[in-house]
Amino acid sequence: MELVLLGLISFFTSVVSGMLGLGGAVLLIPSYLYIPSLFGVNPLDVKNISGMTSLQVFSASMVGALVHRQKGVVNTQLVLVIGIPMAIASLSGALASGAVDPNFIITIFALMAVLGAVLVVMKRENLEIENNELKFSKAGAIGIATVVGFFGGIVGAPGAFLISPLMITVLNIPTRVTIGSTLGIVLLSAFSASVGKIVVGQVSVLPTTIAVLSSLPGVYLGSKFSHRIQTRTLRWALALLISIVGIQMLYKIVQ
Repeated sequence: MELVLLGLISFFTSVVSGMLGLGGAVLLIPSYLYIPSLFGVNPLDVKNISGMTSLQVFSASMVGALVHRQKGVVNTQLVLVIGIPMAIASLSGALASGAVDPNFIITIFALMAVLGAVLVVMKRENLEIENNELKFSKAGAIGIATVVGFFGGIVGAPGAFLISPLMITVLNIPTRVTIGSTLGIVLLSAFSASVGKIVVGQVSVLPTTIAVLSSLPGVYLGSKFSHRIQTRTLRWALALLISIVGIQMLYKIVQ
């Protein structure tokens, strides 16, 4: 029962992740923490969940990025400029995770998530920008990647739910390119975070294997479905989801 429930959670959250380009940790971590108890199943502890989600997000992001790339909405330069420093910072954060109070980091993430969601809705998008004409501040991109990557590595969440609104609002990246490129960025940072979690012994083999295998078809379907939805709808869905998760994280901390 525990493993079946784990697989179902992994599949359905991955559908949403592929659709909105979120990598998955922002959905997976609270889902793994709270849904099992509704069915009388004991959840994994937080550290094992963070290790499992790092590997799951890495695998799912690889599939999602390939699907979005086929649609021409993955900007390689953007992925590398943000992804490489974010990957390095994520590894540093994962290795330092044992010495940092996770509640403090989660609080910061939650506040930034809620703010980012508001900005995503308020930001007016230039729909005339094409992927091959995209221009952005490389210094700003590297700065954002370093900060989000480090703190994301600590909590086992590569930080896609923060990178996405920052790309749209600060770097002025179109929504569809943001969604597609974010999965490529998360792929790099999730790899580094996964290495760190394995090194510190926070990965359970059997649950992680089931979670990874269940997530792959989910993220494939979600990525395909994403391109059938209007951009405005994707922005509102992204903002709503990030807001809910951010508020939920804050509520859990202050309980």
